[in-house]
Order: sequence, then structure tokens, then C-alpha cells
Amino acid sequence: MSLEDKSHKRARDVVAAYGAEPSAWPDEYRADVHHALSAHDDLAQQLSEARTLDDYLNQSSIVAALDGERVARQIAQHVSQQSTWRARLSVRLEALAESMSSNAWKPAFAASITLSAGVALGSAAYVPVEDWSGVEQYSFTMVGEDY
Repeated sequence: MSLEDKSHKRARDVVAAYGAEPSAWPDEYRADVHHALSAHDDLAQQLSEARTLDDYLNQSSIVAALDGERVARQIAQHVSQQSTWRARLSVRLEALAESMSSNAWKPAFAASITLSAGVALGSAAYVPVEDWSGVEQYSFTMVGEDY
């Protein structure tokens, strides 16, 4: 792809992305886009279409104005003030979760993890020193021979 083709493609992309207003174009591409527009007629057509779209968008802009107190009153009128058992349960569970996340539980949690790791390692690494099965066998044999 030649430098002229890259400049042409960049100008098409900039106009498609940012519209026809040159002040909205990125500063580093503005001069290249102006140069490409003067050299290519199809870009001038695209710029004209983008300008038409920009005009439609500017004419149709609506500014929303909300009155927060009025919206809150409307919501309060439509929502039942009596809490359900699910809402009460949710509040209690949130309070329990918040109390569990306090700093008082952190030492107990750390100790329980350390204890659990110690028990797991101890049970996995335990190897009996002597084989007691032979001793049990002899003890039963001796008892059996005396009688």
C-alpha cells in the first residue's frame, strides 16, 4: 500500500469516525486529512455526507432535564413501603457479611488456615516408624497358645 493510499484510507477513517467538523479530528491527522480531501473527490463526497449527518444529529439533540425530587416521589408512590421477607433476609445477610469482613475475624481466619495446612501436611507426611501389624500377630498367637 502506497503512502498516498494510506493517507486516503486514514482520511476516510477519520471522517467516518469523527464527522465533518475539523475541530473534532485528532490534531496529528488534521493536516493529512485536509491534504487528502483536496486531492480526492470521493473524500469530498464523504465529507458532504458526514456534514449532512452532523446537521441532523445537531438538530435532533435533546437535553434531558430531570427533577430528582419528583422522580423520587413517583417511585415512592409505586413501590410498596412494606418490606417482604426476601428484603428483610437480604438486609440481615448483608449485615452478617459486613460483620464477617471486619478486622476482628482476620486473626481467627489466619489461624484456621495455618491449622488446616498443618493438619493436611501432617497427615500426608506421617509414616509409621515400626510395623505394628507383626506385633499384633504375635500377641494373638501367644494368647492362643497358652490356652
